[in-house]
Amino acid sequence: MKNIYSQIRPHKISEEIVNQIKSLIKDGKLQPGEKLPPERTLADLLGVGRSSLREAINILEALGFVEIRNRKGIFVRPVSSPIISDPLRQILEEDKSKLYELYELRKDIELAAIHTAAKVRTKTDLARIKKYIKNMEQDAQDSRLSLSDDLEFHLAIAQATHNFLRVHILKNIFDLSGEYIDFIREKLIHEKPNVLSILDQHKKIYQAIKKRDQEGARALMDEHLTWVEEKWRAFVGTKESQPIPAP
Repeated sequence: MKNIYSQIRPHKISEEIVNQIKSLIKDGKLQPGEKLPPERTLADLLGVGRSSLREAINILEALGFVEIRNRKGIFVRPVSSPIISDPLRQILEEDKSKLYELYELRKDIELAAIHTAAKVRTKTDLARIKKYIKNMEQDAQDSRLSLSDDLEFHLAIAQATHNFLRVHILKNIFDLSGEYIDFIREKLIHEKPNVLSILDQHKKIYQAIKKRDQEGARALMDEHLTWVEEKWRAFVGTKESQPIPAP
């Protein structure tokens, strides 16, 4: 009789590491863009040797779960990267009008996300969202707008839905539009009223999530994203050359 079975062998340490990191990503405990601890620290936390850890990280990079950046460290990649890949990036570079369609997709995801987040959010989720608002409050005093805090605010809302795929896909959209984001941010922060408007909109969104007001939260997010879109159109003028707005 033909043997269709393979002998079971114990997992290598590196395979155990790979499985644990993948589980942390799947469970949302490691977020897209998050930096892993330094090699020595991570090896100690896992209780493994550095050679086994290096082997595991190389496997994770080959599988597309992490990215190794020279002199910067190891970062979690959005698991949606293979879905939204280089061909789309090339299309966006060649046809700027498609950036508007990407923004429409972002709006669809964020409006659905905030509706769910307002229902299922936890105290931990609220604390995470509020942290970025506090950071933006400090920046607003100097008429500044932190791109990082703004994006993290939106990702924190997606994270509050407890659907890790939603977070990863949204992060991938942000990454795709990254080279165009600075344009709108630089335009907006030239006028302090714009910075204060964004902060006020974010605060109202947070309060609606806190109150579990699903419809109100969705309406406020729609109003916020539409406001940014209108500013974007005013800055650029024509649809064909639109960059993606970040706030």
